[in-house]
Amino acid sequence: MSYNELDFSRRNIVFALSEVKDMFRMHFERGCSYVAKGILEKVMAADFEGFVGAGRYVRRDGRRGYRNGYRHRRLVTTVGTIELAVPRDREAAWQPEVFERYKRVEPVVDATIRSMFLNGVSTRKVGDILDILCGSRLSASYVSKVTKELDSAVQAFANRPIEDDFIFLFLDAISVRIRVELHVKRYMLLVAYGIRSNGTRELMGFQKVKSESAGNWRAFLNNLEVQGLSGRMLKLIIMDGAAGLWAAVEEIYPLIPHQLCWVHKLRNVARHCPKRYRQECTGQAARIMYATSSAIAARQFRQWRDRWQNQAPKALRCLEKDFDKLIPFFEFPQQIRKLIRTTNVIERAFREVRRRLKIMGYFQNAASCRRIVYALFNYFNHKWHRNNEIIKTIKHMIQKAA
Repeated sequence: MSYNELDFSRRNIVFALSEVKDMFRMHFERGCSYVAKGILEKVMAADFEGFVGAGRYVRRDGRRGYRNGYRHRRLVTTVGTIELAVPRDREAAWQPEVFERYKRVEPVVDATIRSMFLNGVSTRKVGDILDILCGSRLSASYVSKVTKELDSAVQAFANRPIEDDFIFLFLDAISVRIRVELHVKRYMLLVAYGIRSNGTRELMGFQKVKSESAGNWRAFLNNLEVQGLSGRMLKLIIMDGAAGLWAAVEEIYPLIPHQLCWVHKLRNVARHCPKRYRQECTGQAARIMYATSSAIAARQFRQWRDRWQNQAPKALRCLEKDFDKLIPFFEFPQQIRKLIRTTNVIERAFREVRRRLKIMGYFQNAASCRRIVYALFNYFNHKWHRNNEIIKTIKHMIQKAA
């Protein structure tokens, strides 16, 4: 008799181990579904017997009804889709407590859907993930229906009280496209972000408006004030160059220094610079914000102006006319200047919104826009709250600045 030598090469061992794991996982998942089915059916049987007031084949006065067989019900759970035998009575008066009437999905699965949505997962991807986790694919329309329950959370967020302990306030607007009946229109989302005196940070609020007019910004800031942000501790407000925004801020917070976002200004400088000089000219202008003081920044600006006044006069005027708005952040310690010279944090937060819009093209309606933006705010605020090391670092810097 001949024997074949066993192959214990690394490749074969890894492959065999993966097969064992797959079989174990498959049987484990089936076992969990089997146990869940048994427990739910036993609970329903006990509950049904208490409702009827008599056991099977027991005749008793005062009973509330009579058994009428079973109906089969599919229920999507965290351990897979299970088929339940649900007792029923002749009058159809009994309803099991383990799931809601007409509900085909376990409440904890709905909670998981909302949690995934709040963490930035799109409705279609939620269905793909549940297909893997629960063995049953839920339609995008069902996921959308569940996420609509977030509307109350969106309203609560918009009306929540805000503690007046922010020392840096960042304001910016993001352009979005929203479907309104037969047309897709462009709107602006006004956004506020702040850093508190204890170092924590938060996306504070947002508002959909038609334009960045002074009136819209004023209403947005007044609403934040009603929620509690009176600005008693504010040391600096950082924003882009929108005229309506500056007019509103100067009216509501006239005594607080205002900082123009360097990134927005450099984009405008590049736009006014001839293409052949754009990279070099804008790159040299960007070095000004790394100066160690406002006096040195002014000296570097004069050198930059002398270098480019003939080749890029429009770019020069663009930077010179707002230079005084670009230097307030130099009054703060150098360690925290990177945090407060731009509104980049708002831009970075909205990359996820732009990623979704790149696929969808536009929001289906205003409510969908509010839910997704709220989900984005919720995700980042929880993420920043958990990142304790960054909070400690910012807190230390801000205390030194104070």
